[in-house]
This record gives sequence, C-alpha cells and structure tokens, in this order.
Amino acid sequence: MATRTRPWLPPSLGAGLLWIALSSCSAPPEPGESQTRVDDCLRGVNLDRLPALLKHCDAVVEAFPEHPQPRNERALLLKLAGKPLEACRDSLKAAALVKQGRHPVDALMRDEIDLRRRNCLRLTTDRAAAAPSAATAGDPTGPDRD
Repeated sequence: MATRTRPWLPPSLGAGLLWIALSSCSAPPEPGESQTRVDDCLRGVNLDRLPALLKHCDAVVEAFPEHPQPRNERALLLKLAGKPLEACRDSLKAAALVKQGRHPVDALMRDEIDLRRRNCLRLTTDRAAAAPSAATAGDPTGPDRD
C-alpha cells in the first residue's frame, strides 16, 4: 500500500511567503524622486501604531489625491481604528476614482474597492432603516395619525 506524503509547506502558506519575498524586493528611489509611493499606506502595519499609520496614510492620500489605492488602504486603517463612516467616505471616493479610470487598477483591487463600496452602501442603508421614523417615535405629525 502506497503512502501519501504531505508537502512540508501548504500551498497557501508558500504563496504568501513568495508574495512577501517578491514584494520586499524593490529598488530604492532615484535621487530627487519622491520617497512616497502609491502603495505606502499599508507598509509596515502595526496596530499599536495605528494613529501614526493613519497620519502617514493621510500624507500618501494628499500626495496621490486622484489615485484610488491610497484611499482604499486608508479606508481599511480607518475601519480598524473604529471609524466606519470615515472609512466609507474613503471607500466611496476610491470607487468613484476607479470609475473615472484615470489610474490603472488591477482586477483584485477593483474587486476589493467595489466590495467595500457595497458594504458602505449597506451600512448606510441599514443605519437609515434602524433609525426611528416619525411614526415609531411618537411624532403626532406621523403618517399613522388619525
């Protein structure tokens, strides 16, 4: 009876390690080139440093105001910071920037931005649905008044 050997490294872990290795191989900026890059928001994320990361990401958004990626990444940080409405503001703006099409965005990022946009639309709709209406708040001018 043949025995199956298990790989010592699961495929998903191997892919993740490969991505980390490849993403860390970038050349330093040329002299006179900006140190800030479009993908800088999430570099070196440490939740203990969330306020500093948000401040850094604000600078990246300011440096690339018409690019959707920094706004999408800041939306994630804002969500982690417990600021869902601010996160939604960035997500909706990122979706609008994708729609304008001024900057190329890969399919994965496009899907991520669209997912956040839809969640934000649901969040605002759910909040509006949960808010008391005039009829349920006992407003005498409500629609159920005789």
